Amino acid sequence: MSSSQIKLSKFELIPNEVLLEIFEYLSPYNIFQAFYYLNSRYNDLLISLHVAADAKDKLFIATPCCVQAMNNIWYNNIHPKQSNKRSEIAMTIGVFSLGLLAPFCVTYRDPPRIVNNEEPERSLQPYGIHYSDPYPIAFPRYTKILPINNYLHRIKNFHQALRMKYCYHCLNYCFFLLLFSYVLLFNFQPPTSSIPSIHWTEILTIILVSSMLIEEIHYFASLDSRKLSGKFKSYFGNLFKIMTLVGFVLFYIGLILRFTHAGDEYEFVSARVVWAVDVELWWLRSLAFIIVVPSLGPHLVAIGKMLKDLLFFLCIIAIVMAGYGVASRSMVYYPNANLFNETSTDISFDGRSIFRQIVYPVYYLMYGEFGKELDNLDVDVDAAWSIATHVLLAIHMLFVNILLTNLLIAMFSKRFDQVYDDTKNIWHSQQYLFTREYYTRSPFLPPISLIYDIYGLCRIAFYAIRRRCFKKSADGKATVFKMIPINKNRIKEWYEFEGASTYEYAHIEAKSLTRTSTASTSGSDSTSNENKDDTNDNTNDSNNSNSDIRLVQDDLAKVNQSIDELKAQIQILIDAKFT
Repeated sequence: MSSSQIKLSKFELIPNEVLLEIFEYLSPYNIFQAFYYLNSRYNDLLISLHVAADAKDKLFIATPCCVQAMNNIWYNNIHPKQSNKRSEIAMTIGVFSLGLLAPFCVTYRDPPRIVNNEEPERSLQPYGIHYSDPYPIAFPRYTKILPINNYLHRIKNFHQALRMKYCYHCLNYCFFLLLFSYVLLFNFQPPTSSIPSIHWTEILTIILVSSMLIEEIHYFASLDSRKLSGKFKSYFGNLFKIMTLVGFVLFYIGLILRFTHAGDEYEFVSARVVWAVDVELWWLRSLAFIIVVPSLGPHLVAIGKMLKDLLFFLCIIAIVMAGYGVASRSMVYYPNANLFNETSTDISFDGRSIFRQIVYPVYYLMYGEFGKELDNLDVDVDAAWSIATHVLLAIHMLFVNILLTNLLIAMFSKRFDQVYDDTKNIWHSQQYLFTREYYTRSPFLPPISLIYDIYGLCRIAFYAIRRRCFKKSADGKATVFKMIPINKNRIKEWYEFEGASTYEYAHIEAKSLTRTSTASTSGSDSTSNENKDDTNDNTNDSNNSNSDIRLVQDDLAKVNQSIDELKAQIQILIDAKFT
């Protein structure tokens, strides 16, 4: 590891250690209060999460504070402890009842306390992240009848939870896959006199794909980057997003071919081929939904890394196959095109014949499928071309089936071990990605989600034109992946808390450096006693070190005084919040 990489890894650990120090300071009060306090007061933590995700800092994202923040955002106003079987069953009932039964079986966060019959006030803006604000759980009042009001709020909060958005999106996607597969297998035929129009299932498939396209455009426009280049970088940095884009392109190409070649059944096959490839791509795209499962999500990362190794392997295998294919065919088939009675060798110079005579037979040798390869070589066993090709075939099979195959297995094994050792950190990085994605998605099923996405796109376009053409302010109430306090003084409190936490971490680090300096000074004194010739030099170094230590101790005393004052302020804030 180079010196720059060592410095980078050390710098990467600093924010992780700071967060752990803050958590250890707060955890004696209550572990849930510590998580709440950190997530609600650690200013710009969510921005730091975004920066850490772009920098691929898995250690920072996997810290307890960041993990709890993502869990809270994922469940929003639903209680974040939903890991037991009862909670899973309750959530399933809520999903399949479209939220109507959720208020009776799902556990929610505690509602706000009403003091002196006064209605509580919001502490966080509704267009930002507000899971730590109890106000939306029961307010504003929809009706004076409290049970009905609480029921309506619970339905709303159930649908606004990111987990419910994920479940609805997953169900919609499964329905689309089954419908698309049904259309291709049973109802994808050119129009005839008896059936002059396309089937209603095909029309529904087109509507679903179009609504999914609008949803993806809305998601792309809602990305954090303001510049278009930044949005492209963020969007296409995800392999599944690239697959989604290719899926849309192939679908609409197949749709165009479906109508342009409707009169010719032979040419209509081209539309069927394009859609067949497209439906396979959509099925592979469904792997993105298992990212949510902690035991399966990191395996997708392993597959992605293995694909890079596979590309390297394919380059080698292509070179080896081309070498054997050209050498063997130049000796056996092309000079002796009419020698083999059962098969006729097409030696014309065009792409199809080259693939059919050279590439395909040699490719299937890798799987042990020889076809008539050995029989053709045995037509004239004493011929020089037969003997030479037998030797080449033996070398080729040894090299490909033994050496290269075992090399590929070893590369895959190494990649899997790397991912397995870092499974926890990898999954938390993925957890941030799908948390960020579903934060801006619609909480409704089609066709209501289509109306939601069109409205969101029109709003983004309106404020973009307003900002660029008329030089007016941007959308002040646009959905933002950030906590936005209503009381601006709260930001000052957050900064004070950050300052105290940073000073605490600096104090601990300075103490450790002081102990190290003291130990090195003692070592230099003992060495000077043994080496009498260097006594004066070592004494001077020792005096300089002692003077430096005194300066550090003076600075530490000042830092300690500041930390004590800030701790007292934090204690007052904690007592006021949780008592």
